[in-house]
Amino acid sequence: MKKLLLAAVVMVAAVPSISLSASVASDNASNAAYSDGWTTGDNGGTGFGSWTLTTTGGGNKGSYIGGTALGATTFGIFAGNATDALSIADRPFTGGALVGGQSFSVSLANTSENFGEIGVQFLSGSAVRWTLKNVGKGSWQINDGGNDFGTSQGFVVNTALALSFTYNGGSSYSYSFGSASGDNFNAGSVISDLTGVRFYNRDQGDGQNFGFNDLSVVPEPSTYTLLGLAALGFGAHFLRRRRASR
Repeated sequence: MKKLLLAAVVMVAAVPSISLSASVASDNASNAAYSDGWTTGDNGGTGFGSWTLTTTGGGNKGSYIGGTALGATTFGIFAGNATDALSIADRPFTGGALVGGQSFSVSLANTSENFGEIGVQFLSGSAVRWTLKNVGKGSWQINDGGNDFGTSQGFVVNTALALSFTYNGGSSYSYSFGSASGDNFNAGSVISDLTGVRFYNRDQGDGQNFGFNDLSVVPEPSTYTLLGLAALGFGAHFLRRRRASR
């Protein structure tokens, strides 16, 4: 029986169509896909799914390719003149969720005179699992499923800040953001199924913008990692069926 199980696991793990991890990905606003602007359905670079751009509430809000606090040709979102003004840019990962050792990176920057809230979130489907945000020009904060907690990165204007989020496996993650960093945090929410990223701007202020660029997911998981994940999944399924047949 053990030999049969091993053979079945190897055969399933070897099927090339199995998709278990986020694809290695990269994109920036200068890619040709955005030469005529930035709209829902656009998909520049490699390894990411198509953008979904949405706005809600009153006031002025939207998204564009062009000059932001980050530079001359970047992704930008804006929202102002109403407390419920909200602009959102969502991007799924392809291939599956982040797996242990994979990192998502992006460059961020913001302007601001008036200020509501801007941030980056990791999603499981449409559910928010992790948030990095700035509210009212205070220090940047993280929420990983419990209460907000502060970082050592304060509010700055027209200054590029590099964010790198690494999923370590299980409920563990590490991050660096500007001058702030943290290793092996245990999230209060489930982060084993992070399938996409969201950028949002809630009433930052009239004439202001939140810019981001140079999105990436690295590295590509090793063959051994993928085989191990496939074997674990098939093995659990086999054991459930065996117990049910008794």
